[in-house]
Amino acid sequence: MRAKLNLYFPIVLVIFHIIGFILFTQSDSASDLTWFNLLLCGALVFLAEVNLKHATLTFFVLFFGGFLIELVGTKTGYLFGDYAYGDVLGWKLFGVSIIIGVNWFAIVVAASNVAKLLKLPLLVKALLAGVLCVAIDFAIEPVAVKYGFWTWAEGEIPLFNYVTWFAFAALFSYIYLKNSKVINKTAIWLFGVWLVFFMALNYV
Repeated sequence: MRAKLNLYFPIVLVIFHIIGFILFTQSDSASDLTWFNLLLCGALVFLAEVNLKHATLTFFVLFFGGFLIELVGTKTGYLFGDYAYGDVLGWKLFGVSIIIGVNWFAIVVAASNVAKLLKLPLLVKALLAGVLCVAIDFAIEPVAVKYGFWTWAEGEIPLFNYVTWFAFAALFSYIYLKNSKVINKTAIWLFGVWLVFFMALNYV
């Protein structure tokens, strides 16, 4: 049953992001639904995994790992720079939007599955996935600032934000790739959809 439903997950992703793009261009309050979109994307990517037992373990590692990194980052400014979360992404814990853990999971799994398409050693795939995560983050950052997901103290995104993103994304990708061998097509679709979605929003 789940396998049959998986066939429709990419369609759901495309439809929701088309609607989301229209809403973003027509309403200033559309960004308030971003947390729901992240939750939906994370859930679809998770359910599309073949081995849910391994997926559950990986989810918790990436979710809590990502949240902890963001917590340290916002409190110290050492990891990504001096930034703070707005109210758009929903509930916060210690000043960090809880949904950001889902964001880390979704991005890492999406990028890792693109890397799976190539016959490369595990470590090289993880490094490639790290680069792909940075590419997505690069597309997201201007949109995030514009719509109030988070703000940078100096008004500019520091270069070492991307360096740190690469380091942790590559580490998380290695963990995921070590425990997931089967390609998750929904995750690959998510990577493409997010890349197009955020790049398009950068031009409106």
